[in-house]
Parts: sequence; C-alpha cells; structure tokens
Amino acid sequence: MNLSSLVVDVRPESLASVQAEMAAWPGVEVQASSPQGKLVVTLETDSDYATTEIFSRINAIDGVMAVAMVYHRFEPEPEQEVLHDIDAT
Repeated sequence: MNLSSLVVDVRPESLASVQAEMAAWPGVEVQASSPQGKLVVTLETDSDYATTEIFSRINAIDGVMAVAMVYHRFEPEPEQEVLHDIDAT
C-alpha cells in the first residue's frame, strides 16, 4: 500500500468543483482546505504507478494550478506480509 499526502493549489473559485471531483475517486481524501485554495489531500493506492496516475489526474483538473507531494510511504499489506520463524538454537 502506498500512502501519500499532497498539497493542491486551486483557484479559489474552483475549490468546490475540484473537491467534488476528487471526492468521487477511490483512495483520495481531502483532509483540509482553505478559502484561498489550498487543499491537503491524502492518497491510498496499491502501487507507485497508481499514485502517479492519480497525481497526474489531479494536476489535470480544471482550476488546479499546482500539485506538490509532501509525503510518501510504502507499507506492506498485513495479509501479504511473510512472517519468518526465528530459530533460537
């Protein structure tokens, strides 16, 4: 699982439409917004490719002026983790 946070700079008059469009996408959540057009957005995706695709989609929304990735972390899915026994002998 890829976890990312973005700051999205939006024209203030486009803020509502940009938020509504992103809210419809799975794995995308607007965490905070300001009337001046700044959004803090989190992404949860299953691959780096998917993260890049969503980043590009956000950047292409009418009214978006800039997108900056602030944080990115890869975490293994718990059900996919392999546990290793430690031999204490």
